[in-house]
Amino acid sequence: MAFALWAAAIVAFANIAMTLALLGIYAGTYRRIRSSFTLGLLLFGTFFVVLNLAILVFWVFLFQQAGSSSLGTFVDEASGYMLLVNVGEALALANLLRVTWK
Repeated sequence: MAFALWAAAIVAFANIAMTLALLGIYAGTYRRIRSSFTLGLLLFGTFFVVLNLAILVFWVFLFQQAGSSSLGTFVDEASGYMLLVNVGEALALANLLRVTWK
């Protein structure tokens, strides 16, 4: 299951990149129109990046501590689910980026 762990991390990095792209678009929009809705999108995106970074740090920590058999089993079992969550998030972000870019 080490594959799922690393794949989840790669997808999480892609999610961070897409969120940063959205933040760039939202920042440009906010500079032009000063909308409270756009400011809310900027705050949401910022918290989203922080969340994904925290998840990455958490998973790296768990992976490094996976020497014990019980923790290693937990990491192996949970990494598949994290991959699914990150892929779902990536699909949603890709769609949002596509719609926002138009």
